Amino acid sequence: MTVTGTGDQARAYALQLSTNRLKATMNTLTQEVASGQVADLGQRVQGNTRTLNDIETRLAGTRQLQQNASEAANQLEGLQNIFEAVRLGTGNLGIELVSDPLLEGGFSLQTRIGQVATTFETVVQQLNGMNAGRYQMSGTATDTRPLPSAQEMLDQLMIAVGGATDAASVQAAVSGWFDAPAGGFIDSAYRGNTDARTIPVSEGVEVAITTNAASQGVRDLLKGLATIALMDRGVLAGDKAAQGELVRAGGQAMIAADTAILTEMGSIGLKQEVVERARVTNTAAISTFEIARTDIRGADAFETAAALTEVEGQLEALYAVTARLSRLSLVDYLR
Repeated sequence: MTVTGTGDQARAYALQLSTNRLKATMNTLTQEVASGQVADLGQRVQGNTRTLNDIETRLAGTRQLQQNASEAANQLEGLQNIFEAVRLGTGNLGIELVSDPLLEGGFSLQTRIGQVATTFETVVQQLNGMNAGRYQMSGTATDTRPLPSAQEMLDQLMIAVGGATDAASVQAAVSGWFDAPAGGFIDSAYRGNTDARTIPVSEGVEVAITTNAASQGVRDLLKGLATIALMDRGVLAGDKAAQGELVRAGGQAMIAADTAILTEMGSIGLKQEVVERARVTNTAAISTFEIARTDIRGADAFETAAALTEVEGQLEALYAVTARLSRLSLVDYLR
């Protein structure tokens, strides 16, 4: 009878192969436990990655829409903050100017004119406000300051008013400059554009941000303030009655403008609601896609842990056998 034995070198090689195989399996299982995903994705999907690729693509697109929605929410909030700051200083000022019983008196009249001139300058600064390094009231030209300084606008209005000698003429000149389709405020003062900032915020939903410093309500407010602020430059100087009349006209323009600004704020608020609904929809979609992806790529934690325990036991047993064989000697063999 022929007996086939295994030489020491062959046995050592076989043990090394077994050790390397078990170590590789352990590393793979450890990686799956740590990441929660299978190491061999190709085997899991049997080479068909179309479904997984579609999920990954839609997940990336939805995350981008969510980022867009957050950006739109930030921009809309910035616009609301600007209008709230503007109304804080002008909301009741028009009513006070129209109803001031002491307006005909010289001291009260000059006080009101100076107050409005200061308010005009403050409002222009607020409309030129920035949010995250971008001008909010410049349309899509967010790198351009929308308005010149209040003093520069008054310089241009002084030219437009010319030699007007009564309140009606001054008011008409100021209105004409602010409302002119060409050659007035739009061309010589407003530096942004009137293009809408259209932002996709969820699948099939876009938000168009159309508010800018050239919006009618904003121009009407500036018109009312500028009408009065011009008298701080000496317009109708010496004619207290005409100046009082012009102050009240400017106050009435500011009251009407405040209503228009409130309407604009309401429109922005509706867009904020659209954005918020889009963010909720995006969040739900992202969660759904992530669950679907995990179902494909995820490793079963219980099965992986059990397999890892089994491999550890096999590796320990192999080490024990290797140690026992390494201690064999001729004397032990002869015994």
